[in-house]
Amino acid sequence: MQRSTRRLTCCINLAPSADKEVAVISRRQLFYSGAALTGAGLFAPLWPGRLLAAEGLSAQQDVATFQQFSLFLTERENLDPELSLRILAQCTEADPGFPEQVRSLWHSVQQQGLSSVSQFSASPLYQDDKRTQTVVQKIVSAWYLGYTGTPVSLRAVDDTRLVSFTGALAYSPTLDATVIPTYSRGQTNYWSRPPNSLASD
Repeated sequence: MQRSTRRLTCCINLAPSADKEVAVISRRQLFYSGAALTGAGLFAPLWPGRLLAAEGLSAQQDVATFQQFSLFLTERENLDPELSLRILAQCTEADPGFPEQVRSLWHSVQQQGLSSVSQFSASPLYQDDKRTQTVVQKIVSAWYLGYTGTPVSLRAVDDTRLVSFTGALAYSPTLDATVIPTYSRGQTNYWSRPPNSLASD
């Protein structure tokens, strides 16, 4: 391509009966378009907040309550707040009453003085209420499996929504010994050499 070539051209069919016209796009316009798309990608993680606002939820109250209840159910000291927001947003999109169910359930747990998941799972609050079990299962499965909804085998479309692949808690117990599927810790053919810890395993 010669250095004097400054423009890119493409054909656009404006109407079925109209002749094709040539639309001229300068390199500067192409650059600006790419920058705009990149910027949109950078702000994409903020969509759960917009969804919560659209649903009329309190970003402070609902997210904080969900985060606390998630910490209680997973028995962890910390959880990624962005993933927490994403799970809450997706569960709320599927069930608008979900935040209220979480608030009510977390209030009952505190009111009854349940300090551990084992106490909670053995209590009538959990054992005698199918709705409680459903809410808990939605939260725990989203954190550990990395998605919300229920996958349907041999079907192209279902209600599953990705939360996180690498952030799924199911991988954390064995992360020191196994890799997350499709992720490699070493270079090409790293698996052909025994690990350094083989003698002590």
